[in-house]
Amino acid sequence: MTKKKIIERAKTLRPVADFQELGGMRYWLDGNKIHSTSYNWDKKRLKPTGYLRELGRVKTYHTGTRFFFKPSVEEMVVQCPYPEATAFMYVKGTCDYDEEQDIWTAETIYYTGDMPEEIRNREIEW
Repeated sequence: MTKKKIIERAKTLRPVADFQELGGMRYWLDGNKIHSTSYNWDKKRLKPTGYLRELGRVKTYHTGTRFFFKPSVEEMVVQCPYPEATAFMYVKGTCDYDEEQDIWTAETIYYTGDMPEEIRNREIEW
């Protein structure tokens, strides 16, 4: 996938997360810096997601150091097998570091559903 295609797809496929401190509410996350920043480190809630339908769960692969799981939006975009997906999140507790391959794995859930205009119109940065 070219950089241009990844950026275009990232406009329609955004990160979400559940916030236990808010009763498990799911929110759209910032995630606008798709290559060099991990979307899950400083989770900036933007707006509740409303209803999203799960499309499937996929084992995803991520670079990083052995001490920190730092998935990027770019990694989630290029590994998404669902053209209709609009959101994704990794499943907490499924992240594992493979020392032999020097890579992280995680179970990622891809969803479909309505993305609010203000989320869709957020600028994407590489």
